[in-house]
Amino acid sequence: MIRFVHASDLHLDATFGGVDATDDKVAGALARSTIEAFNRVIDLCIEKEVDFLVIAGDLYNSADRSLGAELAFQRGMRRLADVGIPAFVVQGNHDPADGWSAGLDFPDSVVVFSPEKVERREVIRDGEVVCAVYGRSFPTRQVTENFASDFSRSKDDPQAVGVLHANVGGREGWDDYAPCTVDDLRTAGMDYWALGHIHLPGRVSDDPPAVYSGSTQGLDPGEEGPRGCYLVELDGGGATEEFFETASVLWRRVELDATDAPGLEELRAAVNSTCDGVRTESRDRPTIVRIEIGGRTDVHADLGRPGVLEDLLTDLREEQLECEPWIWIDRVRDRTKPNMDLDALIEEEGLRGDLVRLAQARASDPEAAAAMVAEIMDPVLSNLAVRPELEEGADRIIERARDLCLDLLSGEGS
Repeated sequence: MIRFVHASDLHLDATFGGVDATDDKVAGALARSTIEAFNRVIDLCIEKEVDFLVIAGDLYNSADRSLGAELAFQRGMRRLADVGIPAFVVQGNHDPADGWSAGLDFPDSVVVFSPEKVERREVIRDGEVVCAVYGRSFPTRQVTENFASDFSRSKDDPQAVGVLHANVGGREGWDDYAPCTVDDLRTAGMDYWALGHIHLPGRVSDDPPAVYSGSTQGLDPGEEGPRGCYLVELDGGGATEEFFETASVLWRRVELDATDAPGLEELRAAVNSTCDGVRTESRDRPTIVRIEIGGRTDVHADLGRPGVLEDLLTDLREEQLECEPWIWIDRVRDRTKPNMDLDALIEEEGLRGDLVRLAQARASDPEAAAAMVAEIMDPVLSNLAVRPELEEGADRIIERARDLCLDLLSGEGS
């Protein structure tokens, strides 16, 4: 039996865009997070006394690596070398072979696979070859050829591990780099495929065992859920993986139903209660949260007043940052609706009834909804230097406009 750690997509020294990290505590935690996650990978290797470490691409965040990231990697590799653990690394689309490097010296136990062809390297324990590791790095960022088709296990290998940065099976939402199929992986004859590129951990195949370890640290608000690496045990009976979380900072998106919050004080209490629940689930790790407040509620009109939502967010941030572990509320979206009976309004004679009927007719016809929104918004958006993408569909925009008008017609809006 051999034991190794499979990690990928560390993106060392990544910058975090699209986050309102105006607090120094939050900004500092994000800046340190990818390297702290990497250090946890190294700690796991040493603690479990593994035979080797594999990193399946995107060790660095960009082709031109930062010196800080390379120094962090050098320190980690020296720690492994001190206890006799080799590391096998492929370069991916974020850190291809043609990128800039500071040229630091790494221990001889570190293998970075060639970008020219698939290479085979041996893992030796007590003077015997116990495993062969195969891999190939990305020569450039844009790799569209099928690397997997060039992998072929030697018949003399006691165990064989393939390391590949690729989109297996054309996973939607991810760039189609080094595309291949599960059949391609099966043909190569490996006992285990250590995959990188897709940031979500999990198996994509049982025959052969092919696994994405996912990113070691979530890199944006869309990367919720566990982030870490796998401890893999491989023997003649197959492969088993145990997932270990390594992320320093978590991401969460939360929906809060404010139907039972008649006022701002009750809403504030509900948000704090929601954050307490997130904190319990975080297992002592700080979390960056985006909250969407919805529901038909009397507080809807208050939230629509200028400055109210911003002041509420500022107050909540200060309170949540003082807790342990801290929570940073990155964004609060108001998706509440006026506390009105739309079924009754649609039967009402007069302007309010006409408004509800018009909005319903448009929203139920996607083409009509899109045409209405485009007619109204295009003259405004076309005058901007950079035209923004609308974050909501036309039906949702019409629905929000309807609710705003109902507020104003009912005397509840400002």
